[in-house]
Amino acid sequence: MPIVAFDATPREPMPGRRDLLRGTLSEFVAMTLFVFFGCGAAASNAHFSDGDWDPASVTVIALQFGLAITVLVYATAHTSGGHVNAAVTLGLTVSGKCHPIRGAAYFIAQMLGSIAGAAILKGATHGDAGGEDLDRSGSLGSNGLQNASVNLHNAVAFEFVGTFLLMYTVLETAVNGQSLCTDGESSILGNKLSIAPLPIGLAVFIAHVVCIPVTGCSINPTRSFGPAVVSNTWDDHWVWWVGPCAGSLGATMVRQTPLSDSAPPSERAVNINSGRSWSINRSG
Repeated sequence: MPIVAFDATPREPMPGRRDLLRGTLSEFVAMTLFVFFGCGAAASNAHFSDGDWDPASVTVIALQFGLAITVLVYATAHTSGGHVNAAVTLGLTVSGKCHPIRGAAYFIAQMLGSIAGAAILKGATHGDAGGEDLDRSGSLGSNGLQNASVNLHNAVAFEFVGTFLLMYTVLETAVNGQSLCTDGESSILGNKLSIAPLPIGLAVFIAHVVCIPVTGCSINPTRSFGPAVVSNTWDDHWVWWVGPCAGSLGATMVRQTPLSDSAPPSERAVNINSGRSWSINRSG
């Protein structure tokens, strides 16, 4: 009898070495690209009016983050599961959809990828001697309290709810085999049709529209880490870990309630097939 997760579906087994290496490399590459293009949008489009974010700037940056995660999840779901977010990896590991060894390897890869992406962005936006940098955000899109009226409680709350939305969307569209985003036979991507990356990207977009004027919007601790390292911006950095991780765990706990899925455990269990985290039924 297989070891089961909270929702009575089998937990992911120990990953093979080749499988783990391929997934870990995919997460590194995806996070590098995500930070460069996501934070790059902030660096090139940040605009303020009387000390507040310009709504058009917020929309452009939010859309870029949403589109970037959609593209990268589609690009990596068959190799790594398309986490591209330490908070997502945490939630999937706790829920049993990602083996702890895989989760730890992905976390390290994401951290290194974030630093790499931020370093490339720093080099790309660095001005000539005596000239101005191209980075309009001033810190490679690093997160921070966006105005004097925002306090730490506000920041944690916004990050919690934004990440809750993202993680809940991941669990109910990508993990849940009964989701309208799958073909009804398998949970996410793999060899079956799935549009789960689209609502995931929309969730990221929605969260950014709301959170950018407050925190710059993290909802992804590893997205925040690289720019902080490269730009040496550490003010209130703990917020970008506590809020997103708590939001991810909150969504994961809600997903385990009896109301989360109408199908009995015996029916739901057939949707899992020795998968890699939440991207399941993949070949190779």
